[in-house]
Amino acid sequence: MALQTSGQISLNDINIELGNASGTTISMNDSGVRGLIGKADGATMSLSEWYGAANEVTLTSAGTVNGQQQRQQITASSFVSSGGTLVIPSNLWVWSNSTGVAALTIDIPCTIKNSGKIIGRGGNGGNGDGTGSGGGPAIKINSGISGVTIINLSGAYIAGGGGGGGGGYYNSAYSAGGGGAGGGDGGVVGGGSYYGYAGTGGSLNASGTNATKDPPFGQGSFSARGGGAGGGAGGLRDGTQWNGHGAGGGRILPGSGGQAYTPYVSGSYAGSFVYGGYHGGRGGGAGSAGLYPGSGFGGGGGGGWGASGGQSHRRSGGGGGAAISDSGNTYTLTNSGTIYGGT
Repeated sequence: MALQTSGQISLNDINIELGNASGTTISMNDSGVRGLIGKADGATMSLSEWYGAANEVTLTSAGTVNGQQQRQQITASSFVSSGGTLVIPSNLWVWSNSTGVAALTIDIPCTIKNSGKIIGRGGNGGNGDGTGSGGGPAIKINSGISGVTIINLSGAYIAGGGGGGGGGYYNSAYSAGGGGAGGGDGGVVGGGSYYGYAGTGGSLNASGTNATKDPPFGQGSFSARGGGAGGGAGGLRDGTQWNGHGAGGGRILPGSGGQAYTPYVSGSYAGSFVYGGYHGGRGGGAGSAGLYPGSGFGGGGGGGWGASGGQSHRRSGGGGGAAISDSGNTYTLTNSGTIYGGT
C-alpha cells in the first residue's frame, strides 16, 4: 500500500512501506528509502516528498515479440527493492528461452502480483532413440530467500515448460519426440536434407512448427504437427528405414497438443504405406502429459504446460517444469488464476 498523501509522515511510516519491522533503524539516505522517490545518494530531501510513495512497481514491456508485450528472464531485484511489490499486468508475458533459467527469478523478499503470463521454456524432444529433455521453471526463488508472497490473480497464468517426448527406434528406423509446451524444439533423426526437418518451438502466443518427412517422398501429410502446448511426435514408416522428426511445442495458453502425422493416402503412392501403429504420440494439451504412441514404435508426444513428455517404447520423456521452484524456501501463494506445474 502507498504512503499517506497528507498530514504527518515519519521515517517509521516509510520503514513499514519498505516491508521492514516497525522501529527498525533507518535514515533518509538509505538506498531503499531514497529509491521510493528516485533520489540520488546525498541529495537534499524533505519528508513531504514521500507523500503517496509506494514500494510497488508495475512491470513494463521491453518490446514486442510476435506482437506480444514481453520481458524475458527477469530478476525481481532489478525492478523493486527488498519488501517491495512487483506488479505484472494482464497484457504482459514474462518468459524464458532456456530450461536452465526461470522466466522470473526472485532474489529478495518481495511480493509478486501477477495478472499476466509467466512461462518456463519447454524441453526439447528426444532425438532418435534418445530421452526427452525436462521443461524449465516459470518462477525460481533463490536459496535462502524468505518473505516471498506470490499472488496469481484471476485470468493470470504461471506455467512451467512441458517435457520433451522420448525418441523411438525400430528395425533400423528412428523417430524423434515432440517438443514440450513453452517452445521446446522437436527432436531430430539423422542429418542432412535427406531426413527432412524437425519442428521448432513456437514464438509467444504461437504454435510450434510442423516436422517434415523425408524429401524422397516430400509429402506434408507425413509431418508431425506443432502444438499450442506440447508438440506432436515424429513417426516412422511401417518399421522400415524412413525416419520421422518431432514437431515443436507451442507457446499458447492454455493451448492444445499437436497431432502425430497421418499416412499419405492419395496419388501415385496411395496404399503403399502401411503404418500399423508405428505413428508418433500426440502432444499433451494444457497441463496434460504427452502421449505414448500405443502399440507403435514412434516417438512420444511433447508434454503440455508443466507436464511430462510422452515415452516411446524405448525411451522416457522429460519431466515437466515447475510453476514455482522454491529451492526449499517457505513462501506464501494465493491463486485465483491458473497454474501448470509443481509449486
